[in-house]
Amino acid sequence: QSDDLTPSNDAKPTTTAKPLASIKDVFSFDSGLKTRICLVLGILCSILAGLIMPAVAFVFASSFQRLGASTSSEGFLDQVRQLAFIFMILGALSFIFMTGNSTFLETAANQLTTSLKTTWFQALLRQDMTYFDIKDISATATIISTNGKKYKRGLGHKLGGCIQSTATFIGGISYAFWASWQVSLLLLATIPFITGSAWFLITMNQSQSARANAGYAAAGSIVQTTVS
Repeated sequence: QSDDLTPSNDAKPTTTAKPLASIKDVFSFDSGLKTRICLVLGILCSILAGLIMPAVAFVFASSFQRLGASTSSEGFLDQVRQLAFIFMILGALSFIFMTGNSTFLETAANQLTTSLKTTWFQALLRQDMTYFDIKDISATATIISTNGKKYKRGLGHKLGGCIQSTATFIGGISYAFWASWQVSLLLLATIPFITGSAWFLITMNQSQSARANAGYAAAGSIVQTTVS
């Protein structure tokens, strides 16, 4: 009966889910004042670029009232010319803000990614020889290189796009309630379905990324062992 108390060797080890990094951890690789300035300016440009679309919707809605008048009425061409200039100004502002969004956030993402890799390498140099006997450094280097590209892409145009879309959504909902609150309430009924589909896509992408990182780590380890 003593054999029954002995743990079986076939038992699978329990794995605990690793906690996700918080927003503070993501931006913890700050490399200086230039990075902070680029982040602030990039976020500001993203918000302003997102508010352009509600402004276009407002001008476009008001243009129907102006263009609905008779073409022979006095000042009709002046109203058309005024609307054309307004749309041209909004287009120029959208171009400027989106360019600033991409430029500032990509610059900050590049600096943060470089700081991330430098911090990892410095931490690697502080380890003793036992660490290199236990850990597969070649696989870890592959994971850092792969995740570094994702980290840069996430803090670059993906962060800008997320902030821009959020600003557009808030501005659009605010204008919709101001224009017609009945239709806005009807549109809000579709938000749970949109949120559910977005959550499903995020969950699928996370699992796919985890499997891809494991494959890249194994491949990088094999290549490093073969070459060396």
